[in-house]
Amino acid sequence: MEDITQRMREEERNHKHIKATLGDLIELGRKTFYLPEYQANIPQEEILGVIVAKFLEWTPDKILKTFSSALEDANCHEFSAQIDDLAKSKTP
Repeated sequence: MEDITQRMREEERNHKHIKATLGDLIELGRKTFYLPEYQANIPQEEILGVIVAKFLEWTPDKILKTFSSALEDANCHEFSAQIDDLAKSKTP
């Protein structure tokens, strides 16, 4: 039981670290991708999308797979399946 509790604590620390690190990357992206006069009005989701697109080298099928995985993790199974179907039907 102690191993499980310790693993859960470590998992929670890792989740917090990932979230904090992504927040830092989003703020770096805000300063890098947008002109100063627009930076304050750009939502985090948009900046994260740009980061994902750049990380995946603008590859549509990888971007769709990432989007589908995020939807699945958020328990939006039907939306995830629709994105999977779209990815299968479209060849960029």
